[in-house]
Amino acid sequence: MRAKLIASRLFFSATAGLVVILVITGFALSLVYRDATERAFDRRLNLHLRNLVAGVGTPDASPDRQSQSLGEPLFNLPLSGWYWQIARTDGDKAEVRASRSLWDRKLPQLDSESVKLTTTGTRSAYVDGPEGQTLRLVERPVDLGANGRFLVSVTGDAKEILDETRNFNYHIGGTLTVLGIVLLLATIFQVRFGLAPLRRFSLPAGRSERA
Repeated sequence: MRAKLIASRLFFSATAGLVVILVITGFALSLVYRDATERAFDRRLNLHLRNLVAGVGTPDASPDRQSQSLGEPLFNLPLSGWYWQIARTDGDKAEVRASRSLWDRKLPQLDSESVKLTTTGTRSAYVDGPEGQTLRLVERPVDLGANGRFLVSVTGDAKEILDETRNFNYHIGGTLTVLGIVLLLATIFQVRFGLAPLRRFSLPAGRSERA
């Protein structure tokens, strides 16, 4: 009975520790992967943003031509989640140029939502889109002096980030589950093997442990 009690305690304590470690590992890996996916998505948005900033000083450029220069057909697909917007911020009359995909909607401004500028002079955050979808938005204020001040914004459908993260969580969850089962079996073997001498020692004299 004493050997069984010790074995049970060792097994349950090892199992509890194993579960905690695997859960923390899975959570940490998920956060790291989401952060990496988000940064890769932001680099894609920032590339479009830089191309738009380069064309801010040419107000005669049509929205269709600017969208074509970005090389992303989704900017021409209505309410696709991929939008760009160039808004003049220094005049009494609002001047806004936007991708065809945005139609007559407007993108929110992150400066009004207390989102701070990064060292690269941009802001980024998740926002709600015109159709209720979650968007990843990157914006940059541009000051052209006498030619005006502008706010350039680009968004992408954040569903890509969420789907990538969800797919990773599914696979890492399955992998850690299999690993947990293997480690659990190894724990059972170690407990039984390690306590085997104690079990033999606890048997009454004249009796031998049966296999």
